[in-house]
Amino acid sequence: MSDRGGGTDTRRRLGVRLLRPLKAPGLPRVPGFLALLVLRWPRLMPPTMRWKVAAKGLGLVVATQLARQSAEGGGRGASDVGRSLEEIGFRQGSALREQLGLGRTPLECAQAVALANRLYAIAAVVRAQSENEARVVTPGCPWSRESWWGQRPCGAFSRYEAGLTRGLNPRVSLHYESKRTRGDTQCVGVYRWRTADAGSAPAATLGVSPHQDVDQPSHH
Repeated sequence: MSDRGGGTDTRRRLGVRLLRPLKAPGLPRVPGFLALLVLRWPRLMPPTMRWKVAAKGLGLVVATQLARQSAEGGGRGASDVGRSLEEIGFRQGSALREQLGLGRTPLECAQAVALANRLYAIAAVVRAQSENEARVVTPGCPWSRESWWGQRPCGAFSRYEAGLTRGLNPRVSLHYESKRTRGDTQCVGVYRWRTADAGSAPAATLGVSPHQDVDQPSHH
């Protein structure tokens, strides 16, 4: 009788473990049995979930690299990672400008950054504030609620957005009105003409009226 009781307890504990959500850095929270299933048969994992795992994993890689290099280099490593991301953004922005003609206005720069955000499962909304200013509003990135996230990795990704904007149009500036890593409830990036160019900025804003939502957030 005791053996049967012990076997029942073992099966119960196994069942609880398989139903309990998996908690692993950079991986989605899914029931244990589902994790085991896709590990054995990877093709069963939906493409959307693969994309989310890759996007979240990128944040973990950057955060880990920043922490390691900062410890080894006294902060210089963090600057190197941010510089690399900014360079990638600049090269991509330059390619979009040269090949597609994008970046003619602050609004177009904001739209390009919003699209980049959505590639990482960030629900971004573009708002045209005026002919000379646009904003990208997000509830935060997929990593902002993780224990390993913080101001340094957030700042590194912000440098990517700054580089993308500069590549699209060096006359457009970007600053952040609010950030979750500062304790705010959302992240707001403000795109406007640099002061020297504000008076001669092109008026075209694709027919969008002030404060109109240009894009709707993604629902991933």
